[in-house]
Amino acid sequence: MITNKLGKFIAIEIKDLDVREVISKETINEISDILTEYSVVVIRNQNITNDEHIKFSENFGNLELTKVGTDGSGSKLIILRNFNESGNILPPTDRQRLNNLANQEWHSDSSFKKIPSKMSILSAKIIPFRGGNTEFLSMRASYNALPQDLKLKIDDKVCWHDYSHGRSKIDPNLVTPGEKKALPPVKQKLVLSDNKHGKSLYLGAHCRNVEGMSENDSNALLAEINSYIDTKKFVYSHVWKPFDLIMWDNRAVLHKATPIKGKIEKRLMVRTTVAGQTSTTNVN
Repeated sequence: MITNKLGKFIAIEIKDLDVREVISKETINEISDILTEYSVVVIRNQNITNDEHIKFSENFGNLELTKVGTDGSGSKLIILRNFNESGNILPPTDRQRLNNLANQEWHSDSSFKKIPSKMSILSAKIIPFRGGNTEFLSMRASYNALPQDLKLKIDDKVCWHDYSHGRSKIDPNLVTPGEKKALPPVKQKLVLSDNKHGKSLYLGAHCRNVEGMSENDSNALLAEINSYIDTKKFVYSHVWKPFDLIMWDNRAVLHKATPIKGKIEKRLMVRTTVAGQTSTTNVN
């Protein structure tokens, strides 16, 4: 398999793959191994249908169904766009636009679920002329940057992850009562150790507080951890091209979108999310 490393800490491009073709189990295992090591895999020039997207994604496990309140709800696809069915740009107050704004915060897909996702696979359909990039932050490099005493302090800590907490930073009324009922807060380990290439932090916008600590102490600990995370050095920023396909390990990186520069620029992305098989902790 021909590859090209893209970032210092994460991200690699696979050059000789057409995901529309029948792919052997050996090749799927090789892709999985590459993703485990590099956390982000870029495959360019993949002009795929939604069905082809789903078929390729299912090689890596069962797919999550899109949560309530999201474009594509109940299906294996999540639709990320800034325009309506008629092709008109959504107003800034539209719920989809507000959710898009929330996606500009560092986050891990489905960390608010009891069993968080394994990976996400995102296909670029329409990209803006300027902006709308996706940035990935290595949480393994971030963990490695912590001083030893802080690592020892947090290795066994557990955090509450709450979908409402992440979205409330944008608008306190963005999450509906139905979403709150369907997505109650869950506990996740602060440090994940199931990757053979090293431990990683498990934080992001949905991380509300550290279990068993006062609000002030929890905020102070999270701030201390974040002070060591270099959001420039440990980041790979992907400038999209039409039909790029990106896979990423949700348990090894955080990601976020950058703002679109232009009031009439359209962006359409389609994502599948491969479900995790195990909880990060058995204390939920």
